[in-house]
Amino acid sequence: MTQFNSISDLARSYQLRLSQTAIKSRLSAIWQEATTGIKSDIPQALRGDLNRISQIENRLTTLKDYSNNLSEAQGVLSAMQTALGSIQSIVSETGTVLMSDAIVASPATLGVYLDKAPADLKTALNALNTSVGGRFVFSGSRTDQPAMVSYDDLLSDLTTAIGGATSVSGVIAAIDTFFDAPAGGGGFSDQAFTGNDQGNFSIAISPGRNVEPKITGNSTELRTVLKGLATMAYLAQNDTLDHETRREISRQAGRMMVEGEMQMTSARTVLGVQQEAAAKAQTTNEAESSALALARNTLIAADPYEAAAAMSELESNLETLYAVTARLSKLSLTDYL
Repeated sequence: MTQFNSISDLARSYQLRLSQTAIKSRLSAIWQEATTGIKSDIPQALRGDLNRISQIENRLTTLKDYSNNLSEAQGVLSAMQTALGSIQSIVSETGTVLMSDAIVASPATLGVYLDKAPADLKTALNALNTSVGGRFVFSGSRTDQPAMVSYDDLLSDLTTAIGGATSVSGVIAAIDTFFDAPAGGGGFSDQAFTGNDQGNFSIAISPGRNVEPKITGNSTELRTVLKGLATMAYLAQNDTLDHETRREISRQAGRMMVEGEMQMTSARTVLGVQQEAAAKAQTTNEAESSALALARNTLIAADPYEAAAAMSELESNLETLYAVTARLSKLSLTDYL
């Protein structure tokens, strides 16, 4: 008696579906490798040893965070340099001129500089209220609010501080007292500066290195410059003083501007050093990131040629399976007999 080894139609259909699913799954994995360039099964590619790849990935994540911080730091430092540059351009042009007897001796010529004094002070205040990404860069650690009050508020506070003084010495002494008073003394630091000098903000740009711009709207160099600009703005709105008094006070304002400008040059140099440090840190971090990315690819990168060959083979297998399935589906008892 002849024996036949066969499987039922249901079992055959199930077996074909399993084969089809397996081929599709493998084809999907190979397609992923071909398009991403990364092994679809990393644990298998590394034989279960994930320690090294984990260390590389963690370090790359850290470097990415540093890269984001560097972008922020460079934006802040650049904004500070630009703001200080705009203020310095005003005082460098005006300060020396006001110290010249020949210039301030003429009421008409002095009047030209007094007319532009309010705009100069407003420009300086706006520059010190510069913000980058919602961070007010001259507010110290209180970066969520502007560093300075408005022009009108500053002039009002200064006018109150000067009171009824009309002599050169009296006006200058009152101005000095207002701008030089320490925090808590009721002067500029309390009324005009709205930031915080207690703890400047810090941005980590690489392991063990932070960018800490220490200059604020209350720094000595800026208070000195603002003192000179505010003195001129005060004179511009006060027409009760005689020309000789206005001339001498203007000369003192020019001296304040020149003194503050020299201090600002030093402050901008410090910012420049920090910008250079940030640029070097960026170069170092980018080099390390590139090296780590190369090491990661060495561990988990898929061979594009192997992936292409495997994909071609699997596509052929899948087509063959479809052909066999179609052929079997057309079989009948009559054809079999």
